[in-house]
Amino acid sequence: MTLLRKPRQLLLALHKPFSFLSPSTDARANKRLAIDLFTPENIAPSAKKFMPKFPLRGLLCAGRLDADSTGLMLWTNDKVLQERIIGPESNVEKEYLVRVTGHERWSEEQRESAVQLLRSGISLDGTPLQRAKARWINAEQLQITLTEGRTRQIRRMCDVIGVKVKKLTRVRIGNYRLGGLESGQWSTVPLFLVFPDAERFEAAKAATEAGRGAAPRGKQRAQDHATYSEDKKAARIVRRVDIG
Repeated sequence: MTLLRKPRQLLLALHKPFSFLSPSTDARANKRLAIDLFTPENIAPSAKKFMPKFPLRGLLCAGRLDADSTGLMLWTNDKVLQERIIGPESNVEKEYLVRVTGHERWSEEQRESAVQLLRSGISLDGTPLQRAKARWINAEQLQITLTEGRTRQIRRMCDVIGVKVKKLTRVRIGNYRLGGLESGQWSTVPLFLVFPDAERFEAAKAATEAGRGAAPRGKQRAQDHATYSEDKKAARIVRRVDIG
């Protein structure tokens, strides 16, 4: 009798470039897909020692980005973990830098009223949105943090307050920041760099109950430590950076 080994649980970060498509039912042939960037050549140098075996099978996107948006995407081969990140009960934060236009002649009071509207909660298609964190970080850029993700949500929210999005970049999911991951590169990610402590425990427990195998403790600790060290270096980058 041959015993089939359960696949290693994977959580991967990708810096999606402009024009690449997220998974969708209407993806057409001859289009560039974000998932195709997961090649040995595109892995970040700091993550090469932890490169998973290829081919990578069954990757699920834990948070889509539009073709005209860039930045951090997470991918996993674990449906339970995907749900913990983007499911309807998830409270994992997603942070975006949003460069906008149409507000150039606004007064300071108008600028503040706009972000207050985002913070207090607005409705799309007759359904109230969860409250967002929002602030101006310079004359033309907003920082917006959500815990939900509807189709083109930030662009539509900006339409409501009277501005148009020029550039949209996701820079953080949970505790994990895009940091020094270059456009088109990907890396492995330990769970504790995404989830707050309570979320991490529940996600690990759920994955175990679902029959996922954990990596050997020593190897996992080494991977976590190395990735954490790299993330601390990236965190030294000034957070108020204007991407692009």
